[in-house]
Amino acid sequence: MPADARRLAVEALLRVHRDSGYSGAVLDGVLSRYEDRLSLRDQALLSRLYYGVLERRLTLDYVISEHSSVKLKKIHPVALELLRMGCYQLIFMDKIPAPAAVYESVRLAKSMGQERASGFINAVLRSIQRNRENLFDGLPDNLFGLSIRTSCPVELIELWAECYGVKNAEKLAVGSNAEPPATVRVNTLKMTAGDFEKLLEKEGIEYKKHPYLSSCYNIENIYRLKRLAEIQKNCYYHQDTASQLCCKALDPRPRERIADVCAAPGGKAITAAQLMENSGEILAFDIHPFKRDMIEERARQMGATIIRATVRDAASPCPEHLKASFDRVLCDVPCSGFGTIRRRPEIKYKPIESVAELPKLQYEILCSSSEMVRPGGVLQYSTCTLNKAENEQVAEKFLKEHPEFSPRTLPLDECFLQISANPSHQITLFPHIHNTDGFYMASFIRK
Repeated sequence: MPADARRLAVEALLRVHRDSGYSGAVLDGVLSRYEDRLSLRDQALLSRLYYGVLERRLTLDYVISEHSSVKLKKIHPVALELLRMGCYQLIFMDKIPAPAAVYESVRLAKSMGQERASGFINAVLRSIQRNRENLFDGLPDNLFGLSIRTSCPVELIELWAECYGVKNAEKLAVGSNAEPPATVRVNTLKMTAGDFEKLLEKEGIEYKKHPYLSSCYNIENIYRLKRLAEIQKNCYYHQDTASQLCCKALDPRPRERIADVCAAPGGKAITAAQLMENSGEILAFDIHPFKRDMIEERARQMGATIIRATVRDAASPCPEHLKASFDRVLCDVPCSGFGTIRRRPEIKYKPIESVAELPKLQYEILCSSSEMVRPGGVLQYSTCTLNKAENEQVAEKFLKEHPEFSPRTLPLDECFLQISANPSHQITLFPHIHNTDGFYMASFIRK
């Protein structure tokens, strides 16, 4: 029996909002569980509804509150998600007829134990439908208006404006709702990039090859690729361009000894192993034993035999046996994640004050990891966030307090050219400029 894509979307949204689940993990779990009962079209509909409601929550809640006699906090969670999903279809999905969006929402209410709320849901959605050409006419042309239109919290826009200027902040807010590219990297330990391209072309799967990253592709129909039996899953993996650029910047080479101090889930270590032609040694650390096991298993499946995973708290003092023993050390530290909002839209609703202590932890990890670098070796710091307190300020403090390190120019000339800047030891990648996740890198060399 075919699964109901709309019902699954509501159930997944409830798990994110009620249980604080990670959006990607929740959706992946649903798609894998119902893969055989959902057509490609229904998978696409489920993903669109799910991510659309998460991305546009502030906008949807504003519209619903303007048309509801009941305050949002008093509406049952299931009914509220149904209202959000119906509202999203009315405003942002032109190909779905308005009557169908309303009918399906009411039908689901009755089948999901909200029969008493079905009339209320019907009335609110029909009111929105009648007024949908003028829903935002009353919004002021200020920060609040921008926040509602882009569904980006005011305090986050203010943070971005302070860090990167008002124009970039506006573009980041608007772009936070854009669909990110489905970027994959060919596992060159298992398949050549040329063979990968031939199989895509044979199956009619459209792709775009990255202009200056080898083995990196943006795939137009990722669901078709997942179902393509001719390409085993360990022959490619999902990795945003920013993470691949991070590995390119580190520049690991065959026979070197590399440390990845916050390695889970292991993607950067696997990419580094390919760049090293699977020759040398990569120590991948994580604080959690189950993540250590996950890294080891993933490396085994990918054929990256030079990766060895172990448990270690990256912020703890550096053990004597690890000091000055690595050619390159990567510190891709825990962060607020404000650069990954297109993939994890729930992050943008995170209170700014909740990440205030992160720079202290990040600095501790960077300082401890610096002791692992041999003289002449490379230390690289990175985050997937857009927040100078976690990025430039940490790197500048490190250079100031560690005279044994000097800036190392990042080998990413094309990325600097895109922001009209001269090559430097640090760079911020922006979604609206580089078509990557928001990402920061800084590189140092031990004198």
